[in-house]
Amino acid sequence: MTHLTWSDELGKRIRTGAWDDQIIPTVTKIEEAIREGRHEVAAEFIDYFMEEAKVVQAIYAVWYPGFQDWLLDEGVDQSELDAEIDRLCNLLAMPDGTAFEPFGLWADLGARAGRLGNLVRSGGIDAEEAIVELDGVREDWRRIHDRWVDVISGILAYGAECFGEASLDAMYRHTLEPYIQERYMVYDLRHQDYADTIFRNLYTAIEAMRAHLGGPDRRGDMAFEEFEDRWVISFDPCGSGGRSSRGDPVEGTGPRPEPPYNFGVTQREYDWAWNEKGVCYYCAHCCLALERLPAERWGHPVRVVDPPLYPDETSGDGPKKCSWTVYKTLQAIPDEAYRRIGLTKPK
Repeated sequence: MTHLTWSDELGKRIRTGAWDDQIIPTVTKIEEAIREGRHEVAAEFIDYFMEEAKVVQAIYAVWYPGFQDWLLDEGVDQSELDAEIDRLCNLLAMPDGTAFEPFGLWADLGARAGRLGNLVRSGGIDAEEAIVELDGVREDWRRIHDRWVDVISGILAYGAECFGEASLDAMYRHTLEPYIQERYMVYDLRHQDYADTIFRNLYTAIEAMRAHLGGPDRRGDMAFEEFEDRWVISFDPCGSGGRSSRGDPVEGTGPRPEPPYNFGVTQREYDWAWNEKGVCYYCAHCCLALERLPAERWGHPVRVVDPPLYPDETSGDGPKKCSWTVYKTLQAIPDEAYRRIGLTKPK
């Protein structure tokens, strides 16, 4: 039976269970606990669902002003930038037609989830009614999350329009630094052995992708495979860049590289985008944060990402999944993983 426990290693609450259990969406675990009458466990998992979402919300809340600050430092006029942000937030309007405003919506989501947790904990709500309300909480988060991805993608496209897409390297490096310091410097091999990072690496990868609500039903589904030398987590699609490149079947909107969005994919090959054409600008952050910057700083990527490329691998009857690979040893990381980000594997 899955429950929550405290992890001294991660400094936070985590789910118990083997990796094949970890990939089960947290909303599924909440539904199971509600139906089985485990009210306290269900309430705790509702809180934990919001903890998962909070990680993503906090990242976007740093990136959103960070990208804008870089544009202003590069000489973009404040009024022109404000007009572009207003355009994006209206383009990405909520289903009721109101412009996207992430911080108020996040506060409303927290209040809704808190009310549901209290009702479940006290037994003050019927099981089926609670599950319907839980799906409303999940859907509210999906709407916020997807618009966060889109507005970030739109700001990146605006930066590429102003300064050329090669400038996205500098734009990302400026904005990602607090994120790298908080989330990825813990993998620095100058401070601990590679083997000691593996649990954190796998757990936080799966936890984050549960929060991104991947999978066709947008619940946080993913696949997990173990091989002799590596673990592979795959998403069909991931809830952020994958959904952006394929289009949004939930709301019936098209791929974001196409009108009316025009959010952009790489037209040339860059070290910060796996030296591939067709990488959506948003997806490039995985290359920098998970591979290029760690390899620059202490010699190896944290995870190796294989993203689908737009449009050839994101359309048709069987679009390609995105995958993240965590290797079991440094020696197992292949030379190709370094070559594709413009580096050479250390001896």
